Amino acid sequence: MKDFSHNPNQKSFLGRIWALQEPVGHIKRELERSGMNSSVAGILSARGISSSNLPAYLDPKIRDELPDPSRFKDMDTGVKHIADQMQAGNSISIWSDYDCDGVTSAATLKRFFRMVGYGDIDIRIPDRITEGYGPNAKGLREVKASGVDTVMILDAGIVAFEALEAAKEVGLNVVVIDHHTAEAKLPPAVAVINANRLDEEPGFGHLCAAGMVFIFCVGLARELKNRGWFDGKNGHPDVVPQKEIMELLAIVALGTVADVMILTTINRAFVTRGLEFLNAHVNPGLRHLALAAGKKPNEQLISKDLGWQLGPRINAAGRIDDAMLGVELLLTDDAEEAGRLAGQLNEINVKRKAIEEKVTGPAIDQFPDRTPGLDRKIAIAVVEEAHEGVVGISAGRLKEAYDCPAIVLAKDHEGNLKGSARSVKGFDIGDGIIAARNQGLILRGGGHGMAGGLTLTPEQLPAFEAFMNAEIEKSDYYRDGVSTEVDVFLAPTQLTVEQIDAFHRMEPFGNGNPGPRVVLEGAVVKEVKILKEKHLKVVIGAGTRQIDGLIWGVVGTGIGDFLQNSVGHKIDIYGSPDVNVFRGDRSAQIIIDDVREHADTLL
Repeated sequence: MKDFSHNPNQKSFLGRIWALQEPVGHIKRELERSGMNSSVAGILSARGISSSNLPAYLDPKIRDELPDPSRFKDMDTGVKHIADQMQAGNSISIWSDYDCDGVTSAATLKRFFRMVGYGDIDIRIPDRITEGYGPNAKGLREVKASGVDTVMILDAGIVAFEALEAAKEVGLNVVVIDHHTAEAKLPPAVAVINANRLDEEPGFGHLCAAGMVFIFCVGLARELKNRGWFDGKNGHPDVVPQKEIMELLAIVALGTVADVMILTTINRAFVTRGLEFLNAHVNPGLRHLALAAGKKPNEQLISKDLGWQLGPRINAAGRIDDAMLGVELLLTDDAEEAGRLAGQLNEINVKRKAIEEKVTGPAIDQFPDRTPGLDRKIAIAVVEEAHEGVVGISAGRLKEAYDCPAIVLAKDHEGNLKGSARSVKGFDIGDGIIAARNQGLILRGGGHGMAGGLTLTPEQLPAFEAFMNAEIEKSDYYRDGVSTEVDVFLAPTQLTVEQIDAFHRMEPFGNGNPGPRVVLEGAVVKEVKILKEKHLKVVIGAGTRQIDGLIWGVVGTGIGDFLQNSVGHKIDIYGSPDVNVFRGDRSAQIIIDDVREHADTLL
């Protein structure tokens, strides 16, 4: 990775170095000879794509990427146990998480049970505020008392030792299907299925829970077939419902993108195929959710829509309302019911945005003297009346505002501070929180490299903040700051609709395969317009054309002032290319993320 600008040490407005992901020359030429657009060929070569793996990248096949379910530890044990329970007519229920991955996991599994003719499985999702994440002892005892023989815990459970011990004590069988980081010790259960078990063979740790559930369903269908389940009797289908099982990928794709899983190998196949089913309207709930999000009836959805439109509306219910609304939406086959639930979820998402703004604004305002990218300390904001369901989003906004690790805390019902953390590349915030917990500096906490959660007393806050800053000073982030990875540098005249269409051959975009990150070098700013009092439209000269650059919520900020003062000047613009469609006409535009002075103007 190296910088490709006139001045390799030149910082952007956010204090970043823009670093080109260097193309591999001979592979780029090889791809160009196959007919690939030159810019796309350069990006793909830098991402490790060559002519040998190009077909699998452009057109990933489920049959090529799907692992044999039996390769996962405890998979066969879990599959056989559930098949035994089904044949015996015993009661099975589902316990899942309240986020989009948990909701899609539960819906995928319940739809599978329906299609193979096994009753109406109960689903329980804990309340985020009163119960918190994962299974709890009281809840599992209640599940057992309701007459359930086996509970399947989805998108949680891998470290729920106390809760699963309670289940064992009351004779409740448990099958865990999870993807979160495991410890050496596993909780007591009939089966613990998780590609991230420490004793698991590597290769599929990037699966989300919904993906693991789909693979479980494939294994269970095979087991049921071997047992003669599909005989057309007692409500059983007479053949394996292969088409219907594959259509579950419309739901799995949503869980995969919304949980920000890496879109390589099987995940790329899940999302590619899932989008095809989603756009074929196999799931009424998803179709009506897209309509509620403002999509046109025949508009083709892409991966970005899953992450930015559909996923947030499912998540909103789990954050501030009832996550079961999302499950019900994904399970209904009634168009009228789907429309009603989609509208309800959309309204909840509007409320979520308003609640989040009331938290994010005060959180950002607590750091008036901080310079983005330069003050490499943690930003910890306490917003006492904040809703616990949105502090994670606000922590992400705070991180983006100042390019630093960030935590937003609210006061809980016990008077403690409870919140969420988000980090930047180069600092593992989960490790920092766990280390603080182990030293008694906080009450509870954990996480992973880029995110975490914690609870501490107000009195513990100063020592915890000092500890985290000391940890940051040992990190790569403190030494190097945050760099921006650039895929291609273009002159404004090179950003055309045809070029952007060529970029879309690289879909689906997401974690591990981001959309092209473009720098427009030497862009002449013709005009800057204020939109809806807080956004800017930057009109860029491109030969005989003009390109619109859009940037959100920056009026009155430093970067907004910079752009408004750049009229008539050359600047470099970093962002994501897009096509604007207006009255049938298509034009190139760029969604702006960062800017800097053009190198020639600094001479």
